[in-house]
Amino acid sequence: MTVHADDGLPRRGAPSRTAPVRPAAHPAHPQPGSTAAPDRAVAGEGGDDPWTVLERSLAPSLAQRLARVDAALRDRIDEIRVMTGQPLWLLLADGEGFVDAGGRLVGDPHRAPAVTTREVAACLERMTASSWYAVQEQARQGFLSLPGGHRVGLAGEVQVDAGRVERFRRVWGLVIRRARCVEGCALPLLPWLVEPGRTGPRLTSALLLGPPASGKTTVLRDLARLASRGVPGRLAAHRVAVIDERGELAGGGAFDLGPRTAVLAHCPKETGIGLALRALSPEVLITDELGGPGDAAAVAEAVHAGVTVVATAHARDPEDLWGRRQLRALALAGAFRRLVVLERRPRPATPVAVYRRDGPARWSRLPLGTGGIAPPVARPP
Repeated sequence: MTVHADDGLPRRGAPSRTAPVRPAAHPAHPQPGSTAAPDRAVAGEGGDDPWTVLERSLAPSLAQRLARVDAALRDRIDEIRVMTGQPLWLLLADGEGFVDAGGRLVGDPHRAPAVTTREVAACLERMTASSWYAVQEQARQGFLSLPGGHRVGLAGEVQVDAGRVERFRRVWGLVIRRARCVEGCALPLLPWLVEPGRTGPRLTSALLLGPPASGKTTVLRDLARLASRGVPGRLAAHRVAVIDERGELAGGGAFDLGPRTAVLAHCPKETGIGLALRALSPEVLITDELGGPGDAAAVAEAVHAGVTVVATAHARDPEDLWGRRQLRALALAGAFRRLVVLERRPRPATPVAVYRRDGPARWSRLPLGTGGIAPPVARPP
């Protein structure tokens, strides 16, 4: 069985457990940046929680297998890998495993059934509401956004023209990053991220660093909520603007970002930051995954306008940050007063280091729990 690009419907052919999935094609192209109207079963209309939305985006056979997983384990799922010819794999907050036919997690992949081409095709059809071309702009970036804030990375054959991704010719795997709200997970960081302000304690501009799946977005989401609501005696409530380029922070309204928060969803950061400054009067601006060519200038504009910026970036430490040209420009420009390094061990969103900016290209490490100052880290070359 293969899936053809003309209509995305499965047709009879030579059976194969590893045949790639071809995205469904449709004759009309949407406006750039548009997304498919969500399927009611997938979009969670009627107040479905994000996990139910995620289950409904999967092929029924895979959703049924996940439903058999022990509820305590299900609550700890951070990532789901759906790869043609390979067993369903789960990354947990404290482990990993393959899902066998009975929903048990096993360490041996040969003891779990392989995902079929048809199952990957069924997932894609649900995730795109049967309209692949309607999500092409997003797919060119290598992912799809699901209602509820979940993000789906695409694995397959890519067509590239002049260094630009034109389209996915075939998709044979999906990496689903589960979005979750962990209220209060950012509270332990407040002693290092709050400074005096005219109207009371306020967040200082900070950049959360960490490798993928380290919990950066989860902490950022909670910081938006705390800044908007306020924490009596510790943090005054402020007007917050969230630039949610990938739809993960607010999850289309699935997550509570606080009563004073305005969200710009699926808007590029460089454009969204300017829009927020002009129209949303933010005191605090929140955005995820800096690193684009125009991000540094946009963040600097916000900071120079007196707005606190809290953001995330893929980096393991300040030295790694300085090794990335766009992010190094932010660090050298003084856009951020704190750097927070997160890891996923012993659990996601664990802070392992906080750095304070002491001057141009100079950062001091603040030992967690003592408030003292460690020797400054090395300056960038």
